[in-house]
Amino acid sequence: MNNSIDLRQFRYFLALSEELNFGRAALRLHLSQPPLSRQIRLLEDRLGVDLFVRGSSGVTLSEAGTAFLPEVRKTLAQAERAVAAARNVRSAVGGQFVVGYTTVFDRSAIPDVFDRLRQSFPNWRFVAKGKHSISLVREVKNATMDAAFIGLHTETRGLTQEVIHQAPLLVALSAKHPLAKKRRLGFDDLRAEPMFWFERRLNPGFYDHCQAYFEQIDFKPKILPEPPEHHLLLGLIAEGQGVALISSSLREVKRQGVVFRALKEESNALTMGIAVAYAPNNRSAVLSAFLELVRSPPAGT
Repeated sequence: MNNSIDLRQFRYFLALSEELNFGRAALRLHLSQPPLSRQIRLLEDRLGVDLFVRGSSGVTLSEAGTAFLPEVRKTLAQAERAVAAARNVRSAVGGQFVVGYTTVFDRSAIPDVFDRLRQSFPNWRFVAKGKHSISLVREVKNATMDAAFIGLHTETRGLTQEVIHQAPLLVALSAKHPLAKKRRLGFDDLRAEPMFWFERRLNPGFYDHCQAYFEQIDFKPKILPEPPEHHLLLGLIAEGQGVALISSSLREVKRQGVVFRALKEESNALTMGIAVAYAPNNRSAVLSAFLELVRSPPAGT
């Protein structure tokens, strides 16, 4: 029997043992179901036992799986302690600290603390990466990123999340649109408007949060695929091809031919927020300093 088992398979087993459903476990791990099923089968083949009893309504732990579970938890906890110990030593000699930020918000809405971190840790290299929130969460969980500024309502199970900023949604529309004459807009104003909107796979949590509200008010716009870059989106809006609901922070992104209008108070139940997410077992001195700066930004920022 091949005893080569990696920690990734342990994490997959733990997620499935806690969810007892391949679909929910795959969503938690940011995977599709087939690769999760393959890895669980591979783990079972290498152990020579069935860890789960599979049924039409889901799965349950087998006797072997029940015995395996507490040992997996101990193994993963010990691995986290080993990583933390190495990081603590590394903080004194230098290294690389990677921070991600969601591209949904303009960078001005995200605290810029790198200059102050460099003063405290001159031997360190600080890197910023912009991606969608779901990708940022995956990288933090995989320890290829130390912390990330993500959009609220993103699934972050297993990470610590601290809210640092919330902003109302604004309507972005062409300056030539008849609705541009109004100072505030309601969802009734937008019912007949083609609206750029993002795909659920990019941020399932926030997408579902918005859809629940849309269903509550019976709002069913004609959805247009949202471009991946803000300047492309604003360009299409300037041409009059559609409207969009965007974070108020993007108002700082100037685009000729585009105006921004606030939502009416009764329509402003939706907000976009930013949280900083990080692994709770990451005891790096650099991360601790980073979080202190994020929590207490200097006046005027």
